[in-house]
Amino acid sequence: MSETTQQPSAKPERFVRHANLMSGLTMVSRVAGLVRDKTCSYFLGVGTEWSAFWIGFQFPNLFRRIFGEGALTAVVVPAYTRLLHQKGQAEANRLASATLSLLAIVLLAITVIGECIVLPIAFSENVLPANRLAAFMVAVMLPYAITICLVAIMSAIATVHERFVAQSLSPIVLNVAITVGAALGTWVMTTKSPLSERIWWVACSVLVAGVLQVLMLVPTLQTAGVRVRPTLAFKGSGIGEVIRPMLPMVIGLAAVQFNTFLDSQIAWWFSPDGHGGASTFMMWGHELTAPMQAGAVGKLSIAQRIYLLPVGIFGVAMATAIFPLLARAAADNNTDELKRLLVAGLKKTLFLSLPASVGMILIAKPLITLIYLGGKVTPDDVNRAWWATVFFCGGIWAFEAQMVLLRVFYVMKDPITPMKVALGAVAVNICLNLTLIWFLQEGGIALSTTVAAVLQIVLLLIILRRRLGVLGLRGLAGNFAKGSFATILMVAVGAAVSLVPLPWDGVAHPTTLDRWLTAAVRLPLIVVACGMTYLVLARLMGMAELRDVPFIGRRLMPRG
Repeated sequence: MSETTQQPSAKPERFVRHANLMSGLTMVSRVAGLVRDKTCSYFLGVGTEWSAFWIGFQFPNLFRRIFGEGALTAVVVPAYTRLLHQKGQAEANRLASATLSLLAIVLLAITVIGECIVLPIAFSENVLPANRLAAFMVAVMLPYAITICLVAIMSAIATVHERFVAQSLSPIVLNVAITVGAALGTWVMTTKSPLSERIWWVACSVLVAGVLQVLMLVPTLQTAGVRVRPTLAFKGSGIGEVIRPMLPMVIGLAAVQFNTFLDSQIAWWFSPDGHGGASTFMMWGHELTAPMQAGAVGKLSIAQRIYLLPVGIFGVAMATAIFPLLARAAADNNTDELKRLLVAGLKKTLFLSLPASVGMILIAKPLITLIYLGGKVTPDDVNRAWWATVFFCGGIWAFEAQMVLLRVFYVMKDPITPMKVALGAVAVNICLNLTLIWFLQEGGIALSTTVAAVLQIVLLLIILRRRLGVLGLRGLAGNFAKGSFATILMVAVGAAVSLVPLPWDGVAHPTTLDRWLTAAVRLPLIVVACGMTYLVLARLMGMAELRDVPFIGRRLMPRG
């Protein structure tokens, strides 16, 4: 294959098609994730043991978001794109090899240091059993940080060559592995075995998934002409162009992702889970009653899974697909094209994220009931998870728009500004967390995260307006107004449908089957009613973004 064929087309309109492809595959991944969650919650519950697993999984996930999908991706994509277009595939391969090799070395060192810290805690008899289990989970899953970060960088390089399938399939591998781990753990050890023992199978399945994810991406890169091999020859590889801007970007992205990580830590230590099941704990010489009940991290993880459904399907897909085009516009010093892509990306993101933010609040309760209720998950667990989900879902539009805005700063080689804004948002998040948990429990943590994200959106837009001049946001404001109007009417229709009485309503003591039936009937009715209402209103108001909705958009609004 010639070098010319390796380079992606310059048509900016293609990012919509790529985003739609990734959205479809991501939707499959999310369904696999829901099957995973149902299997794990049914066999393992969402109590202290699942909370301990989630604490352990948060550590490699944090590294993935910072180094893998965060800082390194943000600097590797522009640098790799420039080398590919200016010096050819061979030089781009050198950069890819150097980046992956250096990343593996750094993460291996971090993993060894981390193991030296958590293993003594895990084996200490002076540590409470729940905290020891959490430390063991960290120790088992920390090596996953190496493989998942390599996967993220390999995926980013593949997107430059317009290869999106393998990276979208990668999360499916993880979801299937965890599902199999939970089922095997219960089958091999039987349901009579302690949950603290069965959870080990799930943790080990994460490591297996990491290896499979790396192996799956290798042939994808090879068919694109990318040849990656281990190397210590960093000089002259272009790695300096990656490292120099990375430190401030790491701090900024760490601040962004630290919000999610911090949410879990606060939920652990401000609930009985972090104190051996005791409902009170000592802080600064005072005895305090835990504001949240046991299993708070588990409930919060459910809420995060639910609100991340649309974020992963639409937000991540759009930001990933548009990133190489933003990088190309910045490399050509084409400010007008950069602004055009920014506004186009925001319009297409908000077109679906606005109704998703409110619509997910409507369907959250029946969705959580269908996925999680049963086995070791009780109606009270569902109610607590739903409470947090409501506050997360209100910020879906902000979480998605933030992904596009951050990438504009990265291609402008300005990681410092997002870092400062993110650090300010973290400070706000911490203050709100420690205040709102006493009134809203898990909902307070979710609301704090949402407020911090909205604050970042506002500040980043103000700064971009000063840097680039008029952004053309007036058209975006018009779209926002139309989308908001359609969303309000959509919610009215959805709420009316949710109130339609069912024959078995009013049962004094509904069984799990009763609750499932109610959710199974109401969920599709609300989704169809809301979806049809919004799409019809979008068509009547002439919202051009309707054309880009997968499968049905061009039929509802053909060009011309």
